[in-house]
Amino acid sequence: MTARSHTLGIVGTMVLDRIVPVDREPIEGWGGIGYSVAAAAATLPANWGVRVVARVGEDLFHEAEGVLASIPRCELRLTTVPEPNNRVELIYQDGERRTEYLSGGVSGWDASDLVDALLGCDAVLLNFISGHELGLAALEDLRRRVEATVYADVHSLFLGTEPDGTRIPRVLEDWRAWYACFDVVQMNEDEFSLLTRASDGPETLEDVLEAGPGIACVTRGSRGATVAYRAQGRTLVSEVTLLHPRSGDPTGCGDIWGAVMCGRLLAGVGEVRAAESANRVAAANLDHHGVVGLVDRLADVPLDGGGGTYLDSSTEVEL
Repeated sequence: MTARSHTLGIVGTMVLDRIVPVDREPIEGWGGIGYSVAAAAATLPANWGVRVVARVGEDLFHEAEGVLASIPRCELRLTTVPEPNNRVELIYQDGERRTEYLSGGVSGWDASDLVDALLGCDAVLLNFISGHELGLAALEDLRRRVEATVYADVHSLFLGTEPDGTRIPRVLEDWRAWYACFDVVQMNEDEFSLLTRASDGPETLEDVLEAGPGIACVTRGSRGATVAYRAQGRTLVSEVTLLHPRSGDPTGCGDIWGAVMCGRLLAGVGEVRAAESANRVAAANLDHHGVVGLVDRLADVPLDGGGGTYLDSSTEVEL
């Protein structure tokens, strides 16, 4: 048995999903942080383990715990809360665009409790599944008190919630304070567009790096991702695309992409190679539904090379 000398703490929310694809029957299953955990378990270096840190509604606690407990090399740090667990209905308009409805309302972390739960972790992946996992003050406190690399997928920080549960895009006005707490930040292209609309929003990814992160990633669905980073005193932006894009159910692909990107960076590969791996593994999720069985599906994907479906193309420019 391989000794686990390092630990990645993954913070997020377990969600019971109801997915309504275009022209197909609805699909129900567990998602949320489960996608990140499964991807990390399938692709992290052998000497890394996963600590799952989540608050779970008492109505679905045992079911969620059972799903996470079935994922290998995971240590669970789950907290029961009295609120109903989060449930999401995703209604797709096409292969990538969707309307999202949230019910339930798991409350966020207190900074001290979260610090205790992450004690001993060498790196932290914050996946803002609901956007309510922790507030800015708690995040800043966490950043001061935890000596670990912090990777953040900021997805739902850009989503508000209407009274009927509809998730609606919103501008993150205090984005500089949020982003200053992250070593690596991930968003999709719609979220980056919202970011540029803030009162002091960035014009380019170089402006995002100036706010504090060392690496900024923008995922672009079937077109791959853009990664900005600094190397030898230069700021570089790389477009990393799949040469043979695939179609299917994209639910969870962004969560998987982030877990793989985070893990490959922890493994010491370069930013572009890490993004290539993330593209390949996320694409493999398109023909799989939900978290159950996902580890085995993703473990079959070649991380550092491959042919056919998994070919990549990279274009690098200097800013």
